[in-house]
Amino acid sequence: MAKQRIILVLVVCFSIAVFTGQTLSLAHSSKRTRIPPVGPDPKRLLGLTAEERGEEIKKLFAQRRQQEQEKEKERMNLMVSQAWKRLLRVTDRQFKLIEQKREKAHDLYIQKRVGAGVGGRNKESFHWNRPSESAQHPMKGKARDQMPEGYRIVEELIDLLEDENAKEKEIRLKIDALQRAREKAKKELPKAKQELAAVLTTHRQEAVFLIMGYID
Repeated sequence: MAKQRIILVLVVCFSIAVFTGQTLSLAHSSKRTRIPPVGPDPKRLLGLTAEERGEEIKKLFAQRRQQEQEKEKERMNLMVSQAWKRLLRVTDRQFKLIEQKREKAHDLYIQKRVGAGVGGRNKESFHWNRPSESAQHPMKGKARDQMPEGYRIVEELIDLLEDENAKEKEIRLKIDALQRAREKAKKELPKAKQELAAVLTTHRQEAVFLIMGYID
């Protein structure tokens, strides 16, 4: 019993030191949202082997990193929005309307050339950087049914390329599907640009989006 109490105290102290330390490191900016510290359940850890305890703590660290990344993404999105508002000199209401049209045009521009990058320094280490796995990609972590058509087809085509038993006919069908998805986005893009131009109310706004290539 005494041994269990000692282990319990050590686990609690370790959890507080590790996770509180990470929380304090995030709190240096007043604009960031504080993330409540997360620690392992000491009672649960007592019933695990040393290896299992290590795995449990690794999971908690991974969860913590994910929370930090999400908060950082929110903070960056807010900063970008504020920069856009200053550049365009618009109210929140005007910006919301413009941003909807801008995002649509931007998404179609990306989808008309949707694809995936590659990694590895040589032939032996070559790998595909899938949209759902790339660190800074907007599709990271998304299920395929949550992706726009083009991204979904890209991942399915990569599956086939990595499958040694894939048939040429299957690859051909996915190639055709990807080309159709790109062509569809290409055809829809001019209309999206026109819709964006229609909600701009000043020459400044028009100039900004013309320079950036959002409108013609």
